[in-house]
Amino acid sequence: MAPLAPPAPSLADRVDAAGAALRNVALTRPNALALLEAGVARLGEALSAEVAVAFVGEAHSDAYVRCAAWPPHEWVDLVEVEGSDATTLRRGRPTVTTGGSLATRLGRAEVLALPVEGSVPGAFVLARSAPWTPACLAAADRLGALFGTLWAWTEAEARFQRTVADLDDALFTFGHEPDGRRAYVFVTPQAEALTGLDPDALLAGDADWTDLVVREDRAAFAAHDDRLRNGEPSQVEVRLRLDASEVVWISERATPSVDAAGRSIAGGLLTDITARKEAEAQLERARRIAERAAQTRMAFLRMMSHELRTPLGAIRGFSDLLVEETADLPDAPPEVAEFAGTIRDAAARALRLVSDLLDLSRLETGALDLARQPVDLGALAQSVAARYAADFDARGLTFDLHTPADPVLVETDPARLDQIVDQLVSNAARFTPAGRIAVRVSADRGVAELSVTDTGVGI
Repeated sequence: MAPLAPPAPSLADRVDAAGAALRNVALTRPNALALLEAGVARLGEALSAEVAVAFVGEAHSDAYVRCAAWPPHEWVDLVEVEGSDATTLRRGRPTVTTGGSLATRLGRAEVLALPVEGSVPGAFVLARSAPWTPACLAAADRLGALFGTLWAWTEAEARFQRTVADLDDALFTFGHEPDGRRAYVFVTPQAEALTGLDPDALLAGDADWTDLVVREDRAAFAAHDDRLRNGEPSQVEVRLRLDASEVVWISERATPSVDAAGRSIAGGLLTDITARKEAEAQLERARRIAERAAQTRMAFLRMMSHELRTPLGAIRGFSDLLVEETADLPDAPPEVAEFAGTIRDAAARALRLVSDLLDLSRLETGALDLARQPVDLGALAQSVAARYAADFDARGLTFDLHTPADPVLVETDPARLDQIVDQLVSNAARFTPAGRIAVRVSADRGVAELSVTDTGVGI
């Protein structure tokens, strides 16, 4: 007695099997055409169609064009669908037609049109000789909805892959094993260009770029990994030794999260920063060279300032004596006293310039110390004004000095404040050929003010 043949799978079993097969195909990340080819075969088998065709909408047209047909041995003379037939494919629900142009071209009496949602409109057309039952329509609706979801996911995945392909950086996601090592669940192909490691080897656990970190940077990388394990976002810049002669700088930025299963993971970005680090090193070398040059220049200025102060001090001292001596010689020509005063003034001006040069060198090297002591602002203004009184009288300038009767005490460096006031008065004298110069000191509610005004050209 011959053994009984196993019973044929029911419609529900065929639909479940088709759904599982489509999900497995989608997980392999196919392109849209490969998924359509799998879909037309699985739907055709599950719904007992005799012939099935997959279509997508044509760009800039209401027509549909064929992308795949099933079974492979079946000749399908249906390349394009347009007009009223295309309208049937756009109805948004499974539609059965008996006869008509689609049936004629497919050579079957009963046609089932199954639209598919997507960024590009698509549809399946299934045909057979036997009528389509309500159960078949319900199964077709279920499989169409599943396929639409998988097709949308595939399109989104394709867009993501195109975006990732345009990046120079590598994206990754990993969890931590009990022994602390990383278990990568996602790595983009750019990781190989950055680390020299095959992404498949990273995903399989056969490689990890943490093993390439140079010894000097391992402590920093371990601290970075500990922060990620503790749920803290972190970033680190370390060197990877790719081989005996090549070392690259990489920056890893990662943020912890929890996946759908409740496991702790971290996802982030791996960036090659070798060029930036080399530029920073060059800038640092240039800065050190510039600092050494500045120190050499300032040392020269200090030396020259000290060397010049000694002879200039002697010239000023003797010029002061010469002025005093010529004042006591009534028979001396007036030019003698004038020349002696010119020598004295020029020597004093040269000494101030040398002092300013010395102060400049101290400022640039950070060696200028500022004193802090009480200074009578009014007395200081009178001292500066006395230096220019004779010059103002000789040039016919009117000079006004207004200071309070009581001392106006401020805490400052007397030498530096004297320099500032002297510069202001000197500037006023230089650019006021005729007219008035006024120096005024005032104090009000704990605030002291010294102003220098003139009738010259101004700033």
